[in-house]
Amino acid sequence: MNLLEYVKKYNYSFKEREFNEVDNLVFAVLAYVDYNNVLGNTKESLLEVANKFNKLHTMKDYKYDMSAVKDGIKLLNVAKDSKRYKDILLSNNVYIGNEEEQFSAITFDIDETVSYVAFEGTDKLISGWFEDAAMCYKFPVPSQKSAIRYLNKYFTFSNRKIIVGGHSKGGNLALVASMYANMFVRSRIIKIYSNDGQGLKIKEIESRRYKNIYNRYNHIIPYNSLVGILLRHEDFSDSIIVDSSRPIVFSHAAVSWIIKDDHFVRREMSSNSKKIDRIISNWLDKYDYVTRKYFVEDIFNVLKNNNITEVSQFKENYINIIRLIKHSNDLSDKSKEMFNELRGVAVEINKDIKK
Repeated sequence: MNLLEYVKKYNYSFKEREFNEVDNLVFAVLAYVDYNNVLGNTKESLLEVANKFNKLHTMKDYKYDMSAVKDGIKLLNVAKDSKRYKDILLSNNVYIGNEEEQFSAITFDIDETVSYVAFEGTDKLISGWFEDAAMCYKFPVPSQKSAIRYLNKYFTFSNRKIIVGGHSKGGNLALVASMYANMFVRSRIIKIYSNDGQGLKIKEIESRRYKNIYNRYNHIIPYNSLVGILLRHEDFSDSIIVDSSRPIVFSHAAVSWIIKDDHFVRREMSSNSKKIDRIISNWLDKYDYVTRKYFVEDIFNVLKNNNITEVSQFKENYINIIRLIKHSNDLSDKSKEMFNELRGVAVEINKDIKK
C-alpha cells in the first residue's frame, strides 16, 4: 500500500501502536501544506487545522505548485479522519520565502512527551532550488541556518523529546539542524529522519558533530533514488532502501513508497541509481567550490534577470529557458562550458533511466 492508504487503514492510536518509520514520512509530507493564515499562535488539532484549511483553500489554488504540496493537502484530508492523526497538535508554523531563501517548518505533538519537527522540502520558489544547487559549494545555506534557529528557539527551554525529519531538502535540513542545535536541544533529539534528502559536503560528513548524531540518523531512500544520492553520504549500506511504485525520477514522490503493515518494503539499490551517483559525482568532482559557486550563481542570475521566480515558469517554457541560458551574455566562458557539460550529463542520465 502507499502512504495515503496507510493513513486510511492503520487505525491505531499512538498509545496502541508506537511511532514508526512510516509515521515519520506522514509528518514529513504534511510539512508541505501551507499553514499560513490557518494555524495561529496556539496549538490546534490536525482535524481543526484541516477544516480551517478547507474553508480557505481548494486544490485549484495550488494548480501550479509542486506535486509534493498537492500530496501534502491530500494527506491532510485523509489524516483528519484518522484515529491515529486527527488529534495530533500542530504549532510553531514558520515560513520564509524570498529571493535568497525558501524555508518552512511545523511541529507536531505526537503525545504528552514527544514532538516531531518537520522541515519542508523545496517548493515552487526558484530560491529554494538555488539553495539546493548551492549546497554543492556552500555550507550552511540560509534555510539550513533557519532550521538550526528553529530548533533552538522552540526547544531550548522545553522538556519534550524531539524527532526531527523532512522530505527532500527538508531531510537535509533535519540532519543539519540536529547537528548544530545547541547542546540542550541535541540531548533530547531521539531520532532524525532524512527521507530522500541530499547529503553533505565531505568536511561535514567527517566532522565530530555528524559522528555525534549518526546513531540517531535514519537516511531513507527509494531503491532508484535520484535526489537522495546527491552530495556525500557516509555509506549507502547504512541507508534504509525502500521499494517504490514509480520509475527513477518520480520515485522521489513520498506517496509512491511501498508500505507493508507499519514499515517500508525493503529493496536493494538499483544499478541505475548507483551509476547516476557516479556520473554526477564525477562531473562535480572536476570543479572546486569556487568554480561551482560562480556556475550556480551565473545560472540563477540569468533566471532572476528574466523574472523567472517559480518552477511553474520553468516547466511551461523549458526549451526556451534552456536556450536563454545557453546563449546568455551573463554566463562566463567557464560557466558556459560547465552548462554544456551538464546537458551532456543529463542526456547520459536520461539514457540510463530509459533502459
